[in-house]
Amino acid sequence: MNFHKEKTAKNPLATKHSPSQQGESVGSKIMAVFSKLSKAFLLPIALLPIAGVFLGVGAAITSNAVSGSGVWYFGNVLNKMGDVAFGNLPILFAISTALAFTKDAGVAAITAVVGFLVMNGIQAALLHNQAVGTPNLAAAFVNGEWTYANLLESSSLDVNVSWSYYYLAGLTKGQVVDRALIDSATRVDLNGFKLDAAGKNFFELLWVKNIPNGLITSNIGVSSLNTGVLAAIFVGAISAWAYNKFHKTQLPSAISFFSGTKLVPIITFFLVIPLSFIFIFVWPWIGIGLAKFGTLSGTLPGGLDSLIYEIVERSLVPFGLHHVFYAPLWWTNAGGSISEVLTSVQEKWAVNDALTFGNSVIGGKWDLARWISEYMKAFPNVIVTGETNIDKFRSIVANISKVSDLWEAQGDQTMMYKVIANLNIINFTMLEHLGMNLGRFQSGKFGFMLLGLPLASLAMWLNVPKQNRRSVMGIYLSAAFTCFLTGITEPIEYTFLFLAPWLFYGVHMPLAAISFMLAGFLQTHVSMTVSGGFIDYIVFGLIPFFGSNAMTWLSVFGVLFIALGMSVLYFTGFYFAVRYGKVMVPGREEGKTDGETKLFTKADYKGKNHGPGQGEYVLTSDQDGQAYTSSKNPAEIAKYEKAAKIIDFLGSEDNITNVDACASRLRVDVKDSSKVQKDKIIALGGATGALVKGTNVQVVYGGEQEAIKPRMIEILAIQRSAPKPQVKVAVRAGAMAEVGIGAETNSGVVAITPTENVATIEGMPMKAETSPTMVESVGESFSPTHEHKVPILNPVVMVTKNMLATCPKCSQEFKVDFAEAVSIPNPQKVTKKVTTTKVTKTAKSKTKAKAKNEDLKVYQQIESLQTKYADLIQKNEIQNPQWVENLTKINIEERTTLDGSATILEPRQDLQKYATALRHIAKAKNFELKNNINLRNLTKAEVIRYLDTLTKDLKNL
Repeated sequence: MNFHKEKTAKNPLATKHSPSQQGESVGSKIMAVFSKLSKAFLLPIALLPIAGVFLGVGAAITSNAVSGSGVWYFGNVLNKMGDVAFGNLPILFAISTALAFTKDAGVAAITAVVGFLVMNGIQAALLHNQAVGTPNLAAAFVNGEWTYANLLESSSLDVNVSWSYYYLAGLTKGQVVDRALIDSATRVDLNGFKLDAAGKNFFELLWVKNIPNGLITSNIGVSSLNTGVLAAIFVGAISAWAYNKFHKTQLPSAISFFSGTKLVPIITFFLVIPLSFIFIFVWPWIGIGLAKFGTLSGTLPGGLDSLIYEIVERSLVPFGLHHVFYAPLWWTNAGGSISEVLTSVQEKWAVNDALTFGNSVIGGKWDLARWISEYMKAFPNVIVTGETNIDKFRSIVANISKVSDLWEAQGDQTMMYKVIANLNIINFTMLEHLGMNLGRFQSGKFGFMLLGLPLASLAMWLNVPKQNRRSVMGIYLSAAFTCFLTGITEPIEYTFLFLAPWLFYGVHMPLAAISFMLAGFLQTHVSMTVSGGFIDYIVFGLIPFFGSNAMTWLSVFGVLFIALGMSVLYFTGFYFAVRYGKVMVPGREEGKTDGETKLFTKADYKGKNHGPGQGEYVLTSDQDGQAYTSSKNPAEIAKYEKAAKIIDFLGSEDNITNVDACASRLRVDVKDSSKVQKDKIIALGGATGALVKGTNVQVVYGGEQEAIKPRMIEILAIQRSAPKPQVKVAVRAGAMAEVGIGAETNSGVVAITPTENVATIEGMPMKAETSPTMVESVGESFSPTHEHKVPILNPVVMVTKNMLATCPKCSQEFKVDFAEAVSIPNPQKVTKKVTTTKVTKTAKSKTKAKAKNEDLKVYQQIESLQTKYADLIQKNEIQNPQWVENLTKINIEERTTLDGSATILEPRQDLQKYATALRHIAKAKNFELKNNINLRNLTKAEVIRYLDTLTKDLKNL
């Protein structure tokens, strides 16, 4: 890839260092971490739409079909297929987090599963029911009045009566039992284990007691703390760290089988032990606190909690961090807990059954009697026992608690999905009158997805001059329809976000927050997958309402009322903001004709003010898509060519450390962000903007990133596996090597003056050759920004990567991107006259001296290897008597992946050449080799260790 400016300025790469080279700020590093974490959430999130559709449709079918019929079984299959995804969200988050931080390493994913199982297994081993004492009191409601029994006097009770058992310390035989005494006792089961108000067991972990049943769940078959997805994220992060740290580790030969990737799950096995205990000691209190927070935040008046939520969530969208924010509110008890609410309400109604809960707009507030009456009407087939209303409520709570997935549900979205899956026993209306405003962190999105943003798109289109409207109508119409149908907003949001950020934060975000506040106020219980389009509205609103009467008419149609109101606000706000704010929306640019209007990009807008004659880059490229694909399809070739250009504009393959993608963005990690040319990436088309933060680059595409990412990864693999360009080196005989650079461009040879004198190149002494008159070619282009041509009249060599070189013609400095030195034979043909001479004593001495000099050169070459690979040599297995025998047990390919050979840059034939030279030296000195093995059976690392051992033995002679 070659770039040039039409007005060439001096190259700015001389001596300045980019911010990323000087050190990243703490904020940049945190941003990078959260960006990866946000990406990690996308894998399970991407599963939710299809799982949610199956869940909603399946629940509607089963609730309206005859139990046991073929239709009922079909609906039940759909229901369970969707439900299983939400029942196992924690393990999915553990895997996705591990993948996100390890470039999709499968070993890290398996390690995350191992870590998750171990962490929960430790908790299961220490978890048990909380024992209080053998029950000594009993109470039952019989024939309209309470009956009590002191079990110390008699343990014989009427078996036809449903008794509740209690334990009271200090109870004596003959003591009179009344209601006050029962209230002061602890409710237990027949085994003496403590029960909560819903009749569910309390648990204890070590000395942590009174853990509510709702904080215990089955994590892939293991009973442990119900931490939602939080602990799973920690496990995934630990697994990723262990993989990145240890997957290349080489262990001593005795345990070398466990080296490399096999070591990663072993390390993680031990790392999650302290994590498990941290959650044991801390989570019960945090979990209870979050549940209280989730419950109390739902009691805020007028949808205030929904308003605050959307202000924060929408503000984080431009940075791609909104997934991190809403995850705990959707999938942990920070968003509420069904068991917490039911238990709390039961305790309060047991004391005062006239209390009411929630802020229901329709139907008024219900006390206990009204609630029980409405429940019996809604669920006539549910068996409810008990004489009093509070006993009936206890019976209903007990029935719900038997459905463990429903009882243990935490988080706004999870609870809604579990309710939809169990509409035969509870619905949104009944929970609303218990104070649960389910959907408060979801339903508000429909207001601006269905009509708000589509009308904003219409408002922008109406600001386009009439002569241009027809040409851009398709752009606006498709973006509006996509938003309405699926809830995907990127084509609209990112257009005005990068045009005028004040439109996003000053108009869109406040209106979106108002939409959420109104939805929270009206108690609209319509869930969604991740978007909130019309498809979600059908699945989670219309089908549950008409199929199972899951909510009130206001709850489901209130969403449409809000959407109509928001459409007016969005249209008005955007129409006048764009018009009087003079925002150059697509098609509104001055001087455009019908044929010139096109989808707006950031580069298009900048081109309006900065034409090619004013400093804009003119792009030329030698990237050929056919070099990376065997396809003959021009469209496919163009895709590969575009991906290759993006790599170049990101600073080439050497600057890229990771390539990933989320729902709307291409996410790339780079070494040096100063090399990123985001304007040129946008100019390639398809992108609506780019964000560079620290070493993290995000390019907003809206969908195309899923096609770009795999092609970039494929091209990077090809580029990194291709042989690197080599520089030919000629050094004057008997002189110090002069360091400079020679580089070949498309138009000729560049010669760079020497900058310093050295005797070695990258620690390797160069063999002196007869000085050539000229070197015609010195390899491929090493400076794509320089084009001066001068013949190379003096011998030159290439040295270190990133060295500064100076052009002798214009004195401009620039960095060398790549350097590798190899010696070449003298290009001049030399004819020597061979004569026979008598060998004298002096000649013998000269021969010995020459041989000694040759030996010293070999030793010097090996010493440079010893210094360069000191860490590998420390793991010297050559001295192990069983080493040779073990070579036959593990093939060379597997050993190469384990012993660090991949990090050795020297060609294998060079290493074997050094070994052969050492063997000749040993033979001349009558030194008997200990392990005379075939060098071809050794890895590179093993050859270097062999050289180290043999060199030390020879020097000791």
